[in-house]
Amino acid sequence: MLPSFYRDVFGIAPGPLSLILFARVALAVGVPLIGFTWAGEPVAGVVGGAVAMFVSLCDVGVTRRGRVGTMLLGLLAIAGGGVVGDRFGGSMPVDMGLVLVATFVAGWVSNSHPGLAVVARFAALATVAGVGMQLTDPVAALAMLAGGACAIASAWASWAVFRLPPDKDFMDWRAGLRRALAGAGAGPWFALCFALTAAASLAAAASLGVNRPYWATFTVIMTMRREGTVSYRLTAQYMAGTLLGIPIAYALSHGVAAPVLVALLATLAAASARLGMAINPGLGFAAFTVFLMLVIDLALHGAGAPLPLLAARLYDVAVGCALAMAGTLVASARRGGVDT
Repeated sequence: MLPSFYRDVFGIAPGPLSLILFARVALAVGVPLIGFTWAGEPVAGVVGGAVAMFVSLCDVGVTRRGRVGTMLLGLLAIAGGGVVGDRFGGSMPVDMGLVLVATFVAGWVSNSHPGLAVVARFAALATVAGVGMQLTDPVAALAMLAGGACAIASAWASWAVFRLPPDKDFMDWRAGLRRALAGAGAGPWFALCFALTAAASLAAAASLGVNRPYWATFTVIMTMRREGTVSYRLTAQYMAGTLLGIPIAYALSHGVAAPVLVALLATLAAASARLGMAINPGLGFAAFTVFLMLVIDLALHGAGAPLPLLAARLYDVAVGCALAMAGTLVASARRGGVDT
């Protein structure tokens, strides 16, 4: 069987629940992203919107208290990863070290408690974002807190107003923590392969002259799976969706000069990620990639991406996809089999 925690994070039922969750994510992401951008602080808006997106996806657990706790843990981990990457990154040796540590931890706990697994993966993404973007906007800290608060508030409102049933959970936190510390189901070999592949993607993209080499590392973190060849088709769908999202993002933002409109498009893409995953993992990852590309280019350029960046994004994401597939095959070959 394919891994369960991504289905826990993204899975939705058909009908009204889909629209409720779409509205919930749109509200959580849109308030900080569009609000700060409208106020003339697009970088802060990007930070707030991205944090809201990731924290919303950390909604895993049985009880409301447990789910809020996981989201708070996600907020702290994402904030910590982003701050560490931003403060200490900037040179290739340090960047490589930070990426290695963050992705090794994410790989080590990838088959532990579903909440811990997704929190660690998003913390690794935040670390890479901090390393790559080097944002210095002082309002970003406020936006980060606002994004986390909006994600939790919109989740609580949806539970209270629509009486949504709790998510299923497969183990309690104590059992999940024990599995995380032991590296159960993943272990040091996958964690090492995951970390080395992520670091290699950063080095390879930089050596090839890519202007934003961390995009390749984003791709590795989001697409490389511990299940190896068992989930080959799923991994291929993740990669196809990631590559598809780049030209879609360019088409949506092409000619859009107003930052607020770019922020609005990014909000709709974020909310569509859940709906896309319910139909096909590739569509979900395409929407997620559209969101990331729009908000990052909004932070760096103040509007949509210019045409030269389309080729650059496709190039470095293709590098990340190739390395992710190679790393997955190496990790599964050493183990002589995979968990199902």
